[in-house]
Amino acid sequence: MMTTIILCILMGIIFLAYHTTYVKTTTVKLTLPGVSPLTLIHLTDLHGRARFWNGELYKLVNAHDPDIVMVTGDLTQRSGQLTRVLNELAKIKSEDGIFFVPGNYEREAGRFRKKVYSTAVYRSQKEAIQQVMTVLENESTVIEKDTSLIWIYGFDNSIYGNERPPEQEIRHANLTIFLAHSPNIISMIHSERLKADLLLTGHTHGGQIRLLNRTVGAYKHFHIGQKEDQSVSVFGISRGLGTSRLPIRLNCFPEITVYAINQS
Repeated sequence: MMTTIILCILMGIIFLAYHTTYVKTTTVKLTLPGVSPLTLIHLTDLHGRARFWNGELYKLVNAHDPDIVMVTGDLTQRSGQLTRVLNELAKIKSEDGIFFVPGNYEREAGRFRKKVYSTAVYRSQKEAIQQVMTVLENESTVIEKDTSLIWIYGFDNSIYGNERPPEQEIRHANLTIFLAHSPNIISMIHSERLKADLLLTGHTHGGQIRLLNRTVGAYKHFHIGQKEDQSVSVFGISRGLGTSRLPIRLNCFPEITVYAINQS
């Protein structure tokens, strides 16, 4: 009897570990006139996790030979994890760069009782991140790719109220991408009547626990994955890679999202 109980407990632990640490790749195929073939990869909410059941993060990303990688915040759960996570991201081979917007865990740390970072600590960590990725805090960047002009704007909604709309749009961009940590940014996009081809966000973790294909707990009002929107052609909310508060996932696997644009 005791052996059976122990075996069941072990099987349960393995089951949860698999759901929590096995990364699944979601491939989204898009056809956009006037845009050169591109592979975009979206990562978010690592929360200190860089190694997974099925491999190291950089290897999982590099397998797709990305043109652009976009990371939408929450690299760590606590500041001591930052060096390890950045060392992993530095191994990613992205032809046209890696772009980052901060999440709330760039401003604070902790699983249940959160500690807000001082301005000095935040700036120090930002400087470290900038050694590996281009940080966009209410800023834009333009990439020329073959015959395409790609405009990326990153909203800083790591603190609600911190986000600012673009001061000016690139009118002739072939591809416009908005990045933000929280999907709540859609409210500003609507109110400011902004337009983009892609909006990529995270923050919700897909709820982390799902039963009967429904989110249990927070963020039930947000979709998971991609949907059309009146302001952005594709509004993506990734399940992310790590965990917060509860250190487990159930029926909500970690996710790498690959946007394959104009590829057969």
